[in-house]
Amino acid sequence: MFRTLPLAAPLLALLLVLPQTRPAAAASAYAGEFLALGGGARAMALGNAYVAVVDDATAGYWNAAALADFEGRQLHLSHAELYSGLVQHDYVAFARQGKRFDGLGISLVRVGVEDIKFTELENPAGGIGPDNRPLVASTETSSDYALYLSAGHRLSAKLAVGASLKTIYRTVGPFSAYGAGLDLGLRYLVAHGLTLAAALRDVTTTPIVWDNSTDSIRPSALVGLAITRPVGAGAATIGFASRAGGDATDEAGDEPLNAGIEYRYKTLALRAGFQESRQTLGLGITSHERLELDLAYLQHEELESTYRFSAGFRF
Repeated sequence: MFRTLPLAAPLLALLLVLPQTRPAAAASAYAGEFLALGGGARAMALGNAYVAVVDDATAGYWNAAALADFEGRQLHLSHAELYSGLVQHDYVAFARQGKRFDGLGISLVRVGVEDIKFTELENPAGGIGPDNRPLVASTETSSDYALYLSAGHRLSAKLAVGASLKTIYRTVGPFSAYGAGLDLGLRYLVAHGLTLAAALRDVTTTPIVWDNSTDSIRPSALVGLAITRPVGAGAATIGFASRAGGDATDEAGDEPLNAGIEYRYKTLALRAGFQESRQTLGLGITSHERLELDLAYLQHEELESTYRFSAGFRF
């Protein structure tokens, strides 16, 4: 067991350094942004500072290494409407204990936009003007899907690793694209109640192949830590996370920093956080030992606020 402990430092360094290498020239800064919307209401309420906190079926998305500690089985369902319902974000995940691997998971993400108006000029051969205005030619739907197959395995009492193989399918009206990529995860227990974690996404630069062109998703990394301590009759958890690589920047041009805090007392959890300087709030209720319900709110100054609902079923 003790021979595996020294692996933690070089593995963490690898996750931090790889995103700094330059990806293929065809890679786009925005090709994978639909995959950066998060998963689960608890994560959103904590400002998406979740890479080191995650302990539920959403681990396949956030950090597959967390599946190594998963017990039993859980089905997770989540729905969010962004920007006054303009964007629909749905997420479903299932996780269970494994045999060959300590934990296994499968997740499906869908991001959809309805009623996209495609226009064309009344006279395509002429230039745009008062007598040749654009007309709505058709109304289309855009849908992005990502399927994750995940596994986590414990290398020692302190160190766990994981991987998620993902396939991508995108459609915009009559156009479609396919892609496949790999995410890696690491989780290291520094001490009781203190966890370091990292997730490297799209490690080989994920190709997105359209009908007549190819785009790519650049590698990026999520790094973070989680601290859990008893407070009064309950327990408090504080999480921090930052996303690097993949041209990830906040409004000031800096690498975004997310933070969140949760206080859990019996069946009730209160949450708050900051996601790239935007405030988040949330509430969690364990209405039954097998049922968890979560609600999250994300503030946005320029666009309408976002609400996300989640339900987790353990069996």
